[in-house]
Amino acid sequence: MRDWLNHQTDSWDLEGALERYKMVKTSEAEFLVLPPPSFEGQPMIIGNTEAEKTPEPDADDPPTDP
Repeated sequence: MRDWLNHQTDSWDLEGALERYKMVKTSEAEFLVLPPPSFEGQPMIIGNTEAEKTPEPDADDPPTDP
């Protein structure tokens, strides 16, 4: 993320950032002797392989009849 904020890259690894966030929050809960957080029901990030499977629409505008 730091590279993205400093304009050193055009992409941001969302999946990696989410996994690091989960790891930090889980470690923080263990350190504070709290129950571990549940990440169930959270929005999912579509990975690169899943995004490639999603078909793109053929055209933005509907076809016109002559």
